[in-house]
Amino acid sequence: MKVEIITSSADPDHGGFGARVHGLVSMFASFADVRVLMTDWFNGPRVAGVEYASMPIPDTLRTRLGRLKTYYRRDFPKRDGVDPPDLVVAESLDLLGLHQYGPRVPLILDEHNVYWNLLPYDIVNAPFFRGWVGRRSAVRRRLVPKLLARAKRFEVQAIRRSARTLVTSDEDRAAILAECPEAAPRVRVLPNCVDLQRIPPLPDPAESKDVVFVGGFGYVPNQEAAEFVRRSLAPSLPHVRFLLVGPDPPSGAMGPNVVATGRVPDLRDVLKDAAVCIAPLFHGSGTRVKILTYMAASKAVVATTKACEGLPVRDGRDLLIRDSPEGFRDAVQGLLDDRRKRRDLGDAGRALVESMFDWRVHVGRLRELSDEVIAEVAR
Repeated sequence: MKVEIITSSADPDHGGFGARVHGLVSMFASFADVRVLMTDWFNGPRVAGVEYASMPIPDTLRTRLGRLKTYYRRDFPKRDGVDPPDLVVAESLDLLGLHQYGPRVPLILDEHNVYWNLLPYDIVNAPFFRGWVGRRSAVRRRLVPKLLARAKRFEVQAIRRSARTLVTSDEDRAAILAECPEAAPRVRVLPNCVDLQRIPPLPDPAESKDVVFVGGFGYVPNQEAAEFVRRSLAPSLPHVRFLLVGPDPPSGAMGPNVVATGRVPDLRDVLKDAAVCIAPLFHGSGTRVKILTYMAASKAVVATTKACEGLPVRDGRDLLIRDSPEGFRDAVQGLLDDRRKRRDLGDAGRALVESMFDWRVHVGRLRELSDEVIAEVAR
């Protein structure tokens, strides 16, 4: 079986998107020949035996204007001379046009989020709205509602046309089926996973006061989380060093005890010194790979209810769940003061990931689904 995975990123260490893609590449590589086509190159860890290729897709004035029709990009250069695979997996609605093999090569759409629920918070980051015209309030007021409707229509149509759609949780599947119930047999849950061989359990650092948040800060919920750290946590915990780990940290989130590391060569080097890891997210969908990564490393975690959505975690057993600024701050301080509690939470989190969220647990299901899709086209 030959599988092509089309994605913007496959970097497992700097955000949930790349981490999910890396897990999916690992799963497919265990039973298929895999080619990964990336529109953004990266120098991080790769899956052995997998072909990685780069195809930068520049964003021009023409493509930005074209997005006004659907929000998502539709015009792509021709991909000549590429041997067709048996199966294509698209990791983004924005890259569907790179599947140019025709109907005999089935498409699996991997929905990291239900984007029509996320876009109301994220649409102002679209390329058009970053330009001088799109920044004008009158333009946004007229265009944003129309674009949100067009984007949702595009996403629903993509789900209906795909041979299968993968989602990260039962909650996301329910949201999709509320809009297109006829797709029920073709929408499957494949949870976010991590590679436990890459992320061993790490010891608890006795004297550390480092609190770590990992994410790509081009994602609006992560920007909001960084601002929450700066505004609601850092001033009340001046003895703590908060580390924002990942690309594009917002400059306004920095402070005397808030440090942005940017990309790091090896995420484990940051996690080994972390006393506590956090996920103060209030918007978005999907399941948070960052929480699974923290747990895989046996780290004590404080997260919001939203951040835990789709994960079978219990407050006080696997991690601490707090939604108010005061409760979140007190939970972080309490863990810094209680090394035994940190160890207990870390051990429980690691056990949960081992049982349900290592990618090896789900290989059989993915192979069965892939065989099923290819057989349907062959009939």
